[in-house]
Amino acid sequence: MKLSIKFLFISLVLPWLGCSNPDSGNPAFPADKGQSVDGLRIAWDYSSMQKLAPAGGRKLNWVGYPRVRRLQDGSVMAVYETGSDVEMVWSFDNGKTWQEPEILFETLQAENENGTSTDVRMANPELIQLQNGDLVVACNYRPVKAEITPFAIAVKRSTDNGETWTESQIIYEAEPRFSDGCWEPTFLQLPNGELQVYFANEAPYTHSDEQEISVISSQDNGATWNKNIKTVSFRENRRDGMPAPLLVDDEILVAVEDNKIGQFKPYIVRTSISDNWSMPVLANSPNREYALIDSLPDEIYAGAPYLLRVPSGEVVLSYQTTSGRTPDWEMSTLEVAIGDKKGRNFEKLTRPFDVPLDREAKWNSISMWDENTVVAAATTSFRSPNCEVWIILGHLIPELKVPQKSVKVDGDLSEWEEKFPVFIGSKSETNLAGALGYDEQNLYFCATVKDDKLFYNTQQPLNSDGMIFYIDAGNYSMAEPDQGVFKIECSYKEDLKVWEGDNGDWNEISSEKLTLKTSDKKSGYQLEMAVPFSSLKKKDKSDIRFSVGLIDYQRGKLKNIEHIVHSVPESSNTWLKAEFLNKKNE
Repeated sequence: MKLSIKFLFISLVLPWLGCSNPDSGNPAFPADKGQSVDGLRIAWDYSSMQKLAPAGGRKLNWVGYPRVRRLQDGSVMAVYETGSDVEMVWSFDNGKTWQEPEILFETLQAENENGTSTDVRMANPELIQLQNGDLVVACNYRPVKAEITPFAIAVKRSTDNGETWTESQIIYEAEPRFSDGCWEPTFLQLPNGELQVYFANEAPYTHSDEQEISVISSQDNGATWNKNIKTVSFRENRRDGMPAPLLVDDEILVAVEDNKIGQFKPYIVRTSISDNWSMPVLANSPNREYALIDSLPDEIYAGAPYLLRVPSGEVVLSYQTTSGRTPDWEMSTLEVAIGDKKGRNFEKLTRPFDVPLDREAKWNSISMWDENTVVAAATTSFRSPNCEVWIILGHLIPELKVPQKSVKVDGDLSEWEEKFPVFIGSKSETNLAGALGYDEQNLYFCATVKDDKLFYNTQQPLNSDGMIFYIDAGNYSMAEPDQGVFKIECSYKEDLKVWEGDNGDWNEISSEKLTLKTSDKKSGYQLEMAVPFSSLKKKDKSDIRFSVGLIDYQRGKLKNIEHIVHSVPESSNTWLKAEFLNKKNE
């Protein structure tokens, strides 16, 4: 967005459906079913937050617009702007440490034929690694004074993994004034090798305030660029902005900010790869779709979109929003939504950073960190009066595939070799990673908890650090607890209580058949639990739902109870769905 207007808050809304539970072979339940919360979730990891810039003791009033990429050699590269230059930083140890920043695009001096000069600032960096391994970085030339030199899009290339870079190559020029400039370049490489740069473009509309999304392409990995500029999308009398392209199967998707009515909102425009924008997507085209499943009020701003496709196929959208905040788009915060595998129906909103109402988190991006983790990067003042570049990791939590395994319940997790798919820990350094397993007799749960200040209440043991484990034994997906839904609460010292639902309430039942063992670790504890299927009144291995709540005390007072993201403790319809695997289908 070129100085646009933006923002969005979110709470999980669960519309209850008033039908009784169609149970298969189990007792009838009077509780209402709720709308199931299914599919992928993203759990942000508070402990993973890092400030990337400004590095060291440098005094910069503003750094931002970060883009982070995992490269083919395993290293991580980030680019961002400083308000005048574009810098890059590298990590060669999975983000534990970062090299000193290097300037990639430096502020230029330009002069017209009359000898009048201006600074040209470097902005909006974007990074891609091509199929052949080359690195290409784009940026936006922004002259400070008008009518001297054009606003432009430029690129640099590296064929040696960033050791050396070509001279800056201008691939598109707009007009020499702010009102008719070009903005925010982004990359996409098609399967046939064609490299595309998408950008917001005012140059065709010198007599209006309109703006389109344009694309320019290269057939030789960015060495040369076609002079033919295509229009991707345009809404008459409006301003499509900030394109973010993505390949999804045989389609090209581009997220744009669209101010159809009121403030900007995220839309998706699309074309087939074979068609490749032969015609622009105009206002009423069926190829232009509102992105979010729940529409925002006209006065709410939600702009600066970015797209990512995760390994399981879902498309993830980020943007900055004023929802639930002040009307000032400058105080927007980063929000992330999960769509389906076609890039539609975005929901399950989360906010990676906890940003005060008088601070901001904007000009974001999202990308893959590893096969199970995404990284969000933002320009944020949430920890400082000045804007800085921060990143945070988000764990991808799918619907669970529960393996059949042999477990000795002793608090030693050495037999749990697989990666733990469940993560809780968006509120503090205290976090939990856990997993499920089963055999013919028992459902097993294990967890490792990071908590360097454990608290135990000898007078009221369950008012201590620990966790709450929830099981919907028949995937009944209830809005309130009832028969067949269980709650197990324990302390890290192995105190234990069990409840079963009863017409919207909880009744305590015997815990004597359950086995619980914990073991202290240097900065927390480990836990293993066996829950007999007979205690769950479960006779088969049909799907279940489950959730976990991590209980964290600080200085003897309850700090918070954090549950699996998007899980509501009393509503099993919001819990994670889990499928039991057997040896044949693992």
